Amino acid sequence: MSLTLEIITPDERVLSTKADQVVLPTESGETGILSGHVPIVTKVVAGELKVIKSGNTEFIAVDHGFAKVIGNTISVLTEAAVDVKDIDLSEVESAQARAEEALCIAAAEGHDPSEVDRLESNIQFLIAQKLAKGRRR
Repeated sequence: MSLTLEIITPDERVLSTKADQVVLPTESGETGILSGHVPIVTKVVAGELKVIKSGNTEFIAVDHGFAKVIGNTISVLTEAAVDVKDIDLSEVESAQARAEEALCIAAAEGHDPSEVDRLESNIQFLIAQKLAKGRRR
């Protein structure tokens, strides 16, 4: 029996597909999900989500969020997600440089800690995209 995977961001449903196995990036490391997995709710960290079906692996860069596994359905609620094949490294590197500059300014000027956290999270997702794309060239 196959799994149903849904990846949802605040803006859209990024992916809805069937899979044989899904590997989630979680706080405790990679968590593999197969058909019949016990129900769980786990925190997802910025990283590479793997979708394995028919012997092929697809890679999705995801930001932080949560995943819920009930029955053979996996729902990933994340701030952002992008298919690795759609990542433009030059755009990501440029965005990372801008975000790091903004973080330095925010930290130096004593900006609101929630703004600093948002910038750090953005940088983590950009780094996750670069790492995922770098492995799939």
